[in-house]
Amino acid sequence: MQKQSSGSTEVFYHLMDLSDKEKSLYLERLKAEQPGLYQQVLPLINEEPSEQITSLFGFHAQQATETELDLTNTLVDKYQISHELGRGGMGIVYAASRADRTFEQDLAVKFIQPALSHILGEHALFQEAQLLAHLNHPCIAKVFDGGVYEESVYIVMERVEGETLSLHLQNRSLNEKQKLNLFKEICSAIEHAHQKQVLHADLKPENILIDPLGSPKILDFNLTQKVKQPVPDKNTDVSLLTAYSKAYASPEQAAGQFLTQQSDIYSLGKILALIFDSSSNLDIDLIVEKATHYEPYRRYASVSELRQDIVRMLECRPISLREKHPLHALSKLLKRRPVQSALTILLLISGATFSTAIFNKNLQLQKEKQVAEEMMYEVTSLLFHAKGSDAAKMSVGTMLELTRRRILSNPDLPKDVKQKMLLAMLTPAPEKSVTNKNKPNSSSN
Repeated sequence: MQKQSSGSTEVFYHLMDLSDKEKSLYLERLKAEQPGLYQQVLPLINEEPSEQITSLFGFHAQQATETELDLTNTLVDKYQISHELGRGGMGIVYAASRADRTFEQDLAVKFIQPALSHILGEHALFQEAQLLAHLNHPCIAKVFDGGVYEESVYIVMERVEGETLSLHLQNRSLNEKQKLNLFKEICSAIEHAHQKQVLHADLKPENILIDPLGSPKILDFNLTQKVKQPVPDKNTDVSLLTAYSKAYASPEQAAGQFLTQQSDIYSLGKILALIFDSSSNLDIDLIVEKATHYEPYRRYASVSELRQDIVRMLECRPISLREKHPLHALSKLLKRRPVQSALTILLLISGATFSTAIFNKNLQLQKEKQVAEEMMYEVTSLLFHAKGSDAAKMSVGTMLELTRRRILSNPDLPKDVKQKMLLAMLTPAPEKSVTNKNKPNSSSN
Protein backbone atom coordinates (compact mmCIF):
# COMPACT_ATOMS: atom_id res chain seq x y z
CA MET A 1 0.00 0.00 0.00
CA GLN A 2 1.25 3.46 -0.79
CA LYS A 3 2.10 5.85 2.00
CA GLN A 4 -0.85 8.11 2.79
CA SER A 5 -0.83 11.60 4.22
CA SER A 6 -2.27 12.20 7.68
CA GLY A 7 -5.32 13.87 6.06
CA SER A 8 -6.22 10.86 3.94
CA THR A 9 -5.66 8.55 6.89
CA GLU A 10 -8.08 10.56 9.04
CA VAL A 11 -10.69 10.42 6.26
CA PHE A 12 -10.14 6.68 5.99
CA TYR A 13 -10.89 6.12 9.70
CA HIS A 14 -13.79 8.57 9.63
CA LEU A 15 -15.43 6.54 6.88
CA MET A 16 -15.34 3.48 9.16
CA ASP A 17 -17.89 5.14 11.47
CA LEU A 18 -20.37 5.99 8.70
CA SER A 19 -23.20 3.98 7.23
CA ASP A 20 -23.07 2.98 3.56
CA LYS A 21 -25.30 5.87 2.51
CA GLU A 22 -23.33 8.36 4.61
CA LYS A 23 -20.06 7.08 3.14
CA SER A 24 -21.28 7.60 -0.43
CA LEU A 25 -22.48 11.14 0.34
CA TYR A 26 -19.27 11.96 2.14
CA LEU A 27 -17.10 10.77 -0.76
CA GLU A 28 -19.17 12.72 -3.27
CA ARG A 29 -18.84 15.90 -1.21
CA LEU A 30 -15.14 15.27 -0.72
CA LYS A 31 -14.64 14.87 -4.47
CA ALA A 32 -16.41 18.17 -5.15
CA GLU A 33 -14.85 20.24 -2.35
CA GLN A 34 -11.38 18.71 -1.95
CA PRO A 35 -10.47 16.84 -5.14
CA GLY A 36 -6.83 16.56 -4.11
CA LEU A 37 -7.67 14.80 -0.85
CA TYR A 38 -10.25 12.68 -2.65
CA GLN A 39 -7.55 11.44 -5.03
CA GLN A 40 -5.44 10.42 -2.01
CA VAL A 41 -8.31 8.52 -0.41
CA LEU A 42 -9.44 6.83 -3.62
CA PRO A 43 -6.48 4.39 -3.81
CA LEU A 44 -7.36 3.15 -0.32
CA ILE A 45 -10.74 2.10 -1.64
CA ASN A 46 -9.64 0.69 -4.99
CA GLU A 47 -6.23 -0.75 -4.11
CA GLU A 48 -5.64 -4.53 -4.09
CA PRO A 49 -6.68 -6.66 -2.37
CA SER A 50 -9.89 -4.78 -3.12
CA GLU A 51 -12.13 -7.40 -1.57
CA GLN A 52 -10.79 -6.81 1.94
CA ILE A 53 -10.99 -3.01 1.66
CA THR A 54 -14.46 -2.91 0.19
CA SER A 55 -15.52 -5.37 2.85
CA LEU A 56 -14.19 -2.98 5.47
CA PHE A 57 -16.24 -0.12 4.08
CA GLY A 58 -19.29 -2.29 3.66
CA PHE A 59 -19.38 -2.00 -0.12
CA HIS A 60 -19.23 -5.73 -0.78
CA ALA A 61 -22.59 -7.09 -1.83
CA GLN A 62 -22.66 -9.92 0.70
CA GLN A 63 -22.02 -7.57 3.62
CA ALA A 64 -23.80 -4.43 2.50
CA THR A 65 -26.86 -3.41 4.49
CA GLU A 66 -28.91 -0.26 4.34
CA THR A 67 -30.17 -0.55 7.93
CA GLU A 68 -27.92 -0.28 10.96
CA LEU A 69 -27.89 -3.05 13.50
CA ASP A 70 -30.41 -2.50 16.28
CA LEU A 71 -30.59 -5.20 18.95
CA THR A 72 -32.63 -3.30 21.53
CA ASN A 73 -34.82 -5.69 23.60
CA THR A 74 -33.36 -8.70 21.81
CA LEU A 75 -32.55 -12.07 23.37
CA VAL A 76 -29.01 -13.08 22.42
CA ASP A 77 -28.12 -16.53 23.69
CA LYS A 78 -28.62 -16.31 27.48
CA TYR A 79 -28.41 -12.51 27.58
CA GLN A 80 -31.30 -10.08 27.43
CA ILE A 81 -30.28 -6.93 25.56
CA SER A 82 -31.97 -3.80 26.89
CA HIS A 83 -30.66 -0.53 25.42
CA GLU A 84 -27.68 0.93 23.61
CA LEU A 85 -24.82 2.35 25.68
CA GLY A 86 -22.62 3.65 22.87
CA ARG A 87 -21.10 2.95 19.49
CA GLY A 88 -17.92 3.50 17.54
CA GLY A 89 -15.95 2.37 14.54
CA MET A 90 -15.51 -1.16 15.88
CA GLY A 91 -19.07 -1.88 16.99
CA ILE A 92 -21.99 -1.14 19.28
CA VAL A 93 -22.25 -1.63 23.04
CA TYR A 94 -25.55 -2.56 24.68
CA ALA A 95 -26.66 -2.90 28.28
CA ALA A 96 -27.74 -6.44 29.11
CA SER A 97 -28.56 -8.91 31.88
CA ARG A 98 -28.75 -12.67 32.30
CA ALA A 99 -31.98 -13.85 30.70
CA ASP A 100 -32.17 -17.00 32.84
CA ARG A 101 -31.96 -14.91 36.06
CA THR A 102 -29.52 -17.41 37.59
CA PHE A 103 -27.20 -14.52 38.31
CA GLU A 104 -28.12 -10.91 38.77
CA GLN A 105 -25.45 -9.07 36.83
CA ASP A 106 -25.29 -5.72 35.12
CA LEU A 107 -23.55 -6.53 31.87
CA ALA A 108 -22.40 -4.77 28.73
CA VAL A 109 -22.34 -6.62 25.41
CA LYS A 110 -20.17 -5.31 22.61
CA PHE A 111 -21.11 -6.41 19.10
CA ILE A 112 -18.21 -6.22 16.64
CA GLN A 113 -19.00 -5.02 13.12
CA PRO A 114 -19.68 -7.98 10.82
CA ALA A 115 -17.21 -6.51 8.31
CA LEU A 116 -14.39 -6.91 10.84
CA SER A 117 -15.38 -10.51 11.45
CA HIS A 118 -15.10 -11.21 7.72
CA ILE A 119 -11.71 -9.50 7.43
CA LEU A 120 -10.04 -10.73 10.61
CA GLY A 121 -12.04 -13.89 11.03
CA GLU A 122 -14.11 -14.94 14.00
CA HIS A 123 -11.29 -17.10 15.33
CA ALA A 124 -8.85 -14.16 15.48
CA LEU A 125 -11.39 -11.97 17.29
CA PHE A 126 -12.15 -14.73 19.78
CA GLN A 127 -8.44 -15.15 20.43
CA GLU A 128 -8.15 -11.47 21.29
CA ALA A 129 -11.27 -11.65 23.46
CA GLN A 130 -9.83 -14.66 25.24
CA LEU A 131 -6.72 -12.63 26.09
CA LEU A 132 -8.97 -9.97 27.61
CA ALA A 133 -10.77 -12.65 29.62
CA HIS A 134 -7.44 -13.54 31.23
CA LEU A 135 -7.10 -10.03 32.62
CA ASN A 136 -8.03 -9.86 36.27
CA HIS A 137 -7.52 -6.40 37.71
CA PRO A 138 -9.91 -4.24 39.75
CA CYS A 139 -9.35 -1.32 37.38
CA ILE A 140 -10.11 -3.25 34.18
CA ALA A 141 -13.66 -4.06 33.11
CA LYS A 142 -13.92 -7.85 33.29
CA VAL A 143 -14.70 -9.94 30.19
CA PHE A 144 -17.03 -12.85 31.02
CA ASP A 145 -18.18 -14.46 27.79
CA GLY A 146 -18.43 -14.21 24.02
CA GLY A 147 -20.22 -15.61 21.02
CA VAL A 148 -21.56 -14.94 17.52
CA TYR A 149 -24.95 -13.47 16.67
CA GLU A 150 -26.01 -12.79 13.07
CA GLU A 151 -22.40 -12.74 11.83
CA SER A 152 -21.38 -10.34 14.59
CA VAL A 153 -18.88 -11.47 17.20
CA TYR A 154 -19.99 -10.23 20.60
CA ILE A 155 -18.11 -9.85 23.85
CA VAL A 156 -19.89 -9.92 27.24
CA MET A 157 -18.28 -7.59 29.75
CA GLU A 158 -18.78 -6.03 33.14
CA ARG A 159 -20.99 -2.96 32.97
CA VAL A 160 -19.41 0.02 34.71
CA GLU A 161 -21.46 2.86 36.12
CA GLY A 162 -19.65 6.15 36.26
CA GLU A 163 -18.40 9.15 34.31
CA THR A 164 -15.56 9.50 31.87
CA LEU A 165 -12.20 10.72 33.10
CA SER A 166 -12.69 14.10 31.43
CA LEU A 167 -16.06 14.67 33.12
CA HIS A 168 -14.67 13.48 36.45
CA LEU A 169 -11.87 16.05 36.27
CA GLN A 170 -14.36 18.77 35.37
CA ASN A 171 -16.85 17.88 38.10
CA ARG A 172 -14.39 17.22 40.92
CA SER A 173 -11.80 19.46 42.51
CA LEU A 174 -8.98 16.98 43.07
CA ASN A 175 -5.77 17.84 44.89
CA GLU A 176 -2.37 16.71 43.67
CA LYS A 177 -2.31 13.56 45.81
CA GLN A 178 -5.74 12.44 44.58
CA LYS A 179 -4.71 13.00 40.97
CA LEU A 180 -1.49 11.05 41.44
CA ASN A 181 -3.34 8.15 43.06
CA LEU A 182 -5.88 8.11 40.24
CA PHE A 183 -3.19 7.99 37.58
CA LYS A 184 -1.23 5.38 39.53
CA GLU A 185 -4.26 3.06 39.43
CA ILE A 186 -4.62 3.58 35.69
CA CYS A 187 -0.94 2.71 35.24
CA SER A 188 -1.36 -0.35 37.43
CA ALA A 189 -4.19 -1.63 35.20
CA ILE A 190 -2.21 -1.17 31.98
CA GLU A 191 0.87 -2.69 33.62
CA HIS A 192 -1.21 -5.79 34.42
CA ALA A 193 -2.44 -5.99 30.82
CA HIS A 194 1.10 -5.75 29.47
CA GLN A 195 2.19 -8.56 31.78
CA LYS A 196 -0.51 -10.67 30.09
CA GLN A 197 0.80 -9.62 26.66
CA VAL A 198 -2.21 -7.41 25.92
CA LEU A 199 -1.99 -3.89 24.53
CA HIS A 200 -4.83 -1.47 24.94
CA ALA A 201 -3.93 0.51 21.79
CA ASP A 202 -6.76 3.02 22.24
CA LEU A 203 -6.19 4.70 25.59
CA LYS A 204 -8.13 7.95 25.91
CA PRO A 205 -10.32 9.66 28.55
CA GLU A 206 -13.50 8.25 26.97
CA ASN A 207 -12.23 4.71 27.60
CA ILE A 208 -11.56 5.37 31.28
CA LEU A 209 -14.64 5.49 33.49
CA ILE A 210 -14.50 6.65 37.11
CA ASP A 211 -16.96 4.83 39.37
CA PRO A 212 -18.85 6.52 42.24
CA LEU A 213 -16.04 5.58 44.64
CA GLY A 214 -13.48 7.41 42.50
CA SER A 215 -11.75 4.30 41.13
CA PRO A 216 -10.94 4.05 37.41
CA LYS A 217 -12.13 1.30 35.07
CA ILE A 218 -10.35 0.72 31.76
CA LEU A 219 -12.68 -0.15 28.86
CA ASP A 220 -12.59 -0.93 25.14
CA PHE A 221 -9.29 -2.65 24.50
CA ASN A 222 -8.66 -2.54 20.77
CA LEU A 223 -9.22 -6.11 19.60
CA THR A 224 -7.48 -5.49 16.28
CA GLN A 225 -4.09 -4.76 17.88
CA LYS A 226 -1.52 -7.46 18.49
CA VAL A 227 1.32 -7.70 20.94
CA LYS A 228 3.13 -9.99 18.52
CA GLN A 229 3.60 -9.22 14.86
CA PRO A 230 0.63 -10.69 12.98
CA VAL A 231 1.43 -13.41 10.50
CA PRO A 232 0.80 -12.15 6.97
CA ASP A 233 -2.25 -13.64 5.34
CA LYS A 234 -3.06 -13.14 1.68
CA ASN A 235 -6.75 -12.90 2.54
CA THR A 236 -6.34 -10.44 5.43
CA ASP A 237 -5.03 -6.91 5.52
CA VAL A 238 -4.71 -6.31 9.26
CA SER A 239 -2.70 -3.13 8.73
CA LEU A 240 -5.90 -1.37 7.77
CA LEU A 241 -7.45 -1.94 11.16
CA THR A 242 -5.60 0.56 13.27
CA ALA A 243 -8.40 2.71 14.63
CA TYR A 244 -7.21 5.20 17.22
CA SER A 245 -7.83 8.56 18.82
CA LYS A 246 -5.56 11.13 17.19
CA ALA A 247 -5.09 13.24 20.35
CA TYR A 248 -3.77 10.30 22.40
CA ALA A 249 -2.26 7.94 19.82
CA SER A 250 1.49 7.54 19.53
CA PRO A 251 3.29 8.73 16.37
CA GLU A 252 3.99 5.14 15.34
CA GLN A 253 0.33 4.23 15.70
CA ALA A 254 -0.70 7.23 13.60
CA ALA A 255 1.78 6.06 10.98
CA GLY A 256 0.28 2.55 10.98
CA GLN A 257 3.46 0.94 12.28
CA PHE A 258 3.91 -2.10 14.50
CA LEU A 259 2.93 -1.26 18.10
CA THR A 260 4.74 -2.04 21.33
CA GLN A 261 4.14 -1.23 24.98
CA GLN A 262 5.71 2.19 24.38
CA SER A 263 2.62 3.14 22.37
CA ASP A 264 0.42 2.71 25.45
CA ILE A 265 3.04 4.58 27.50
CA TYR A 266 2.75 7.50 25.09
CA SER A 267 -1.03 7.55 25.57
CA LEU A 268 -0.59 7.39 29.35
CA GLY A 269 1.70 10.41 29.16
CA LYS A 270 -0.98 12.34 27.29
CA ILE A 271 -3.57 11.33 29.90
CA LEU A 272 -1.24 12.47 32.70
CA ALA A 273 -0.92 15.84 30.97
CA LEU A 274 -4.72 16.04 30.86
CA ILE A 275 -5.06 15.20 34.56
CA PHE A 276 -2.50 17.87 35.53
CA ASP A 277 -3.66 20.47 33.02
CA SER A 278 -1.74 23.76 33.41
CA SER A 279 0.36 22.29 36.20
CA SER A 280 3.50 24.11 37.33
CA ASN A 281 5.00 20.94 38.83
CA LEU A 282 8.39 20.31 37.23
CA ASP A 283 8.31 16.60 38.10
CA ILE A 284 5.02 16.15 36.21
CA ASP A 285 6.38 18.05 33.22
CA LEU A 286 9.49 15.85 33.10
CA ILE A 287 7.45 12.64 33.38
CA VAL A 288 5.08 13.72 30.61
CA GLU A 289 8.01 14.78 28.42
CA LYS A 290 9.70 11.39 28.79
CA ALA A 291 6.52 9.33 28.35
CA THR A 292 5.48 11.21 25.19
CA HIS A 293 8.84 11.41 23.48
CA TYR A 294 8.56 11.05 19.72
CA GLU A 295 11.09 8.20 19.65
CA PRO A 296 9.72 5.09 21.42
CA TYR A 297 13.13 4.05 22.77
CA ARG A 298 13.43 7.42 24.56
CA ARG A 299 10.24 6.81 26.54
CA TYR A 300 9.91 4.76 29.73
CA ALA A 301 10.96 1.19 29.14
CA SER A 302 7.79 -0.08 30.81
CA VAL A 303 4.61 1.13 32.50
CA SER A 304 6.14 -0.13 35.75
CA GLU A 305 8.91 2.49 35.50
CA LEU A 306 6.33 5.20 34.83
CA ARG A 307 4.20 4.07 37.78
CA GLN A 308 7.26 3.99 40.06
CA ASP A 309 7.94 7.66 39.36
CA ILE A 310 4.35 8.44 40.34
CA VAL A 311 4.83 6.44 43.55
CA ARG A 312 8.01 8.41 44.27
CA MET A 313 6.07 11.63 43.96
CA LEU A 314 3.42 10.34 46.36
CA GLU A 315 6.15 9.38 48.84
CA CYS A 316 7.97 12.72 48.40
CA ARG A 317 11.01 11.03 46.94
CA PRO A 318 13.08 12.16 43.92
CA ILE A 319 11.76 10.82 40.60
CA SER A 320 14.16 8.78 38.49
CA LEU A 321 14.77 11.76 36.20
CA ARG A 322 16.06 13.95 39.07
CA GLU A 323 17.48 11.52 41.61
CA LYS A 324 21.04 12.74 40.95
CA HIS A 325 20.21 16.31 41.99
CA PRO A 326 21.31 16.76 45.67
CA LEU A 327 19.25 19.87 46.34
CA HIS A 328 16.13 18.24 44.90
CA ALA A 329 16.72 15.15 47.04
CA LEU A 330 17.13 17.38 50.13
CA SER A 331 13.90 19.26 49.43
CA LYS A 332 12.04 15.95 49.06
CA LEU A 333 13.50 14.77 52.37
CA LEU A 334 12.28 17.93 54.12
CA LYS A 335 8.77 17.39 52.73
CA ARG A 336 8.80 13.67 53.52
CA ARG A 337 9.92 14.08 57.16
CA PRO A 338 9.19 17.67 58.18
CA VAL A 339 9.25 17.17 61.98
CA GLN A 340 12.43 15.10 62.08
CA SER A 341 14.10 17.41 59.58
CA ALA A 342 13.11 20.51 61.56
CA LEU A 343 14.47 19.03 64.79
CA THR A 344 17.69 17.99 63.09
CA ILE A 345 18.18 21.45 61.58
CA LEU A 346 17.41 23.10 64.94
CA LEU A 347 19.94 20.83 66.66
CA LEU A 348 22.60 21.65 64.06
CA ILE A 349 21.94 25.39 64.35
CA SER A 350 22.04 25.23 68.16
CA GLY A 351 25.28 23.26 68.08
CA ALA A 352 26.85 25.66 65.62
CA THR A 353 25.73 28.68 67.66
CA PHE A 354 27.05 27.20 70.91
CA SER A 355 30.36 26.23 69.30
CA THR A 356 30.75 29.71 67.84
CA ALA A 357 30.05 31.32 71.24
CA ILE A 358 32.60 29.08 72.98
CA PHE A 359 35.16 29.79 70.29
CA ASN A 360 34.67 33.55 70.55
CA LYS A 361 34.82 33.42 74.36
CA ASN A 362 38.10 31.52 74.23
CA LEU A 363 39.52 34.13 71.87
CA GLN A 364 38.46 36.90 74.25
CA LEU A 365 39.99 35.17 77.28
CA GLN A 366 43.22 34.56 75.42
CA LYS A 367 43.39 38.21 74.41
CA GLU A 368 42.66 39.40 77.95
CA LYS A 369 45.31 37.08 79.31
CA GLN A 370 47.83 38.38 76.83
CA VAL A 371 47.03 42.03 77.67
CA ALA A 372 47.19 41.31 81.43
CA GLU A 373 50.56 39.65 81.01
CA GLU A 374 51.83 42.62 79.06
CA MET A 375 50.58 45.04 81.73
CA MET A 376 52.18 43.01 84.50
CA TYR A 377 55.42 43.05 82.57
CA GLU A 378 55.29 46.82 82.26
CA VAL A 379 54.53 47.32 85.96
CA THR A 380 57.34 44.97 86.90
CA SER A 381 59.70 46.83 84.58
CA LEU A 382 58.64 50.12 86.14
CA LEU A 383 59.48 48.87 89.63
CA PHE A 384 62.78 47.23 88.91
CA HIS A 385 64.20 49.53 86.28
CA ALA A 386 63.63 52.89 88.01
CA LYS A 387 66.89 54.70 88.90
CA GLY A 388 68.22 55.75 92.24
CA SER A 389 66.26 57.54 94.83
CA ASP A 390 63.39 58.29 92.46
CA ALA A 391 62.18 54.75 92.88
CA ALA A 392 62.40 54.99 96.63
CA LYS A 393 60.49 58.26 96.72
CA MET A 394 57.75 56.82 94.49
CA SER A 395 54.68 56.07 96.55
CA VAL A 396 52.18 53.31 95.94
CA GLY A 397 49.65 55.90 94.76
CA THR A 398 52.11 57.21 92.21
CA MET A 399 52.78 53.65 90.99
CA LEU A 400 49.05 53.06 90.62
CA GLU A 401 48.59 56.33 88.78
CA LEU A 402 51.37 55.42 86.34
CA THR A 403 49.81 52.00 85.86
CA ARG A 404 46.41 53.58 85.30
CA ARG A 405 47.80 55.83 82.61
CA ARG A 406 49.48 52.95 80.88
CA ILE A 407 46.23 51.05 80.94
CA LEU A 408 44.29 53.96 79.43
CA SER A 409 46.91 54.59 76.76
CA ASN A 410 47.10 50.94 75.63
CA PRO A 411 45.17 50.78 72.29
CA ASP A 412 45.11 46.95 72.24
CA LEU A 413 43.26 46.71 75.54
CA PRO A 414 39.47 46.27 75.06
CA LYS A 415 37.28 48.87 76.73
CA ASP A 416 35.54 46.40 79.01
CA VAL A 417 38.91 45.00 80.14
CA LYS A 418 40.17 48.51 80.87
CA GLN A 419 37.12 49.16 83.02
CA LYS A 420 37.61 45.92 84.97
CA MET A 421 41.31 46.61 85.61
CA LEU A 422 40.71 50.22 86.64
CA LEU A 423 37.91 49.12 88.95
CA ALA A 424 40.19 46.56 90.54
CA MET A 425 42.85 49.22 91.11
CA LEU A 426 40.37 51.59 92.85
CA THR A 427 38.99 48.88 95.16
CA PRO A 428 40.83 49.08 98.49
CA ALA A 429 42.35 45.90 99.82
CA PRO A 430 40.61 44.51 102.90
CA GLU A 431 42.37 45.26 106.17
CA LYS A 432 43.91 42.33 107.92
CA SER A 433 43.13 41.91 111.62
CA VAL A 434 46.28 42.04 113.72
CA THR A 435 46.41 39.87 116.80
CA ASN A 436 48.67 41.20 119.53
CA LYS A 437 49.92 38.18 121.29
CA ASN A 438 51.54 40.33 124.04
CA LYS A 439 48.36 42.24 124.84
CA PRO A 440 47.02 41.15 128.25
CA ASN A 441 43.60 39.66 128.53
CA SER A 442 40.92 42.01 129.82
CA SER A 443 39.74 39.44 132.24
CA SER A 444 41.84 38.42 135.10
CA ASN A 445 42.18 34.96 136.30
